[in-house]
Amino acid sequence: MFTPTDKLSTNKLDALVENFDHHSFDYRSHSIDILMHMQRTKPFAHTPNWGGFWVATTAEDCLEIAKNAEGFSNWPAEVIPALEPTLMIPINVDPPELYDYRAILGPLFAPNKVKAHAAYVRELAEEMLGKIVERGEGDLKWEFALPLTGMVTLKVAGLKPEDWNVFGPPLHDLVYSRKPMDERLKPMAVMIEYMRSEIRRLKDDPVPGSVIEYLHNCEMAGRKLRLDEINSIILIMLGGGLDTTQALFSMISVYLGRNPDRRRELIENPELLDNALEEFLRVFPPTQGNSRRATKDITVAGHQIKAEEHVFMSYAAANRDPDEYDNPHEIDFRRDNIRHLSFGVGPHRCLGSHLARLEAKTMLEVLFEKAPDYHLVESGVELADDIGTIAGFGRVQVKF
Repeated sequence: MFTPTDKLSTNKLDALVENFDHHSFDYRSHSIDILMHMQRTKPFAHTPNWGGFWVATTAEDCLEIAKNAEGFSNWPAEVIPALEPTLMIPINVDPPELYDYRAILGPLFAPNKVKAHAAYVRELAEEMLGKIVERGEGDLKWEFALPLTGMVTLKVAGLKPEDWNVFGPPLHDLVYSRKPMDERLKPMAVMIEYMRSEIRRLKDDPVPGSVIEYLHNCEMAGRKLRLDEINSIILIMLGGGLDTTQALFSMISVYLGRNPDRRRELIENPELLDNALEEFLRVFPPTQGNSRRATKDITVAGHQIKAEEHVFMSYAAANRDPDEYDNPHEIDFRRDNIRHLSFGVGPHRCLGSHLARLEAKTMLEVLFEKAPDYHLVESGVELADDIGTIAGFGRVQVKF
């Protein structure tokens, strides 16, 4: 994904494994080297950072943890350290209550529902990229991927698409910034209050067919949803929708910008795009991993985890597990039966995966149509300041 300018010694890698910190500058520039060294030497390790937590790097261990909803909880947060300014439903909810929420939310993001948004996504993509191409240069993240995914998410929710820049920057800063947490939470609080006011307004003036209209009127387990539940559901929808897919697209566009032969391969063989997208998801997972809290003393990979200890499942490592994939670091557009953990697994698997795929594929198709020979402006291609929660780029400057 990222191209380190230096090679870390074995001693340095050993030290980084012993003191693993996915929010560090070392991880930012050498994440794959660190994770692969950990996978080879200490595949299930403990780190003292962020209050102390375990790190699982193999697909087998990550799957075991993710599927064990009885032994591991998503409360109070699924990231280390906790970033959420408030409870987010359903991601912080455990079974059996979780299944009630997923029963009403799952149909909203089913393939047939997502397909209904395809024309809008393409229209936006063509309009936004067209303006950049006409100008001859621009930023594929800030002028294309981020506003597009933001506007689509808001439209699906029932909020105003033009408000993407009200919601996008605070959410983006929350995960990508190294600012003190209180500085990140202040604009989040303003954003959340605006979101709540819009949700209240939309109860009496709904957008037909929107998620918010549905949530105001649906029943779950024989009762109406409370307003605080609706607020929470929409917040996690925005948090997931406004950053992860743009991060994926940014990583793909940088890879293809640096490997024009692979770009040409996809342009000349469009039938490979669906499979290529899964391969990109495997090697470039936007969500680096999720954490769980042990609800009781439990053993994983021969290690005793005590109740209340946290375990971080590294999807970025598990997706490159040589026991699961032949040539795991190779990006093979023709790889068979691609399985990955990039959308999570088990009870908390991402509800928005179909919408994310639609957005990413459409953006790539329009990029290939309108700018097949785009060039990266390497001085304007920068990693995000912090890639420990959502991995991606801060800028992706291109010219045509």
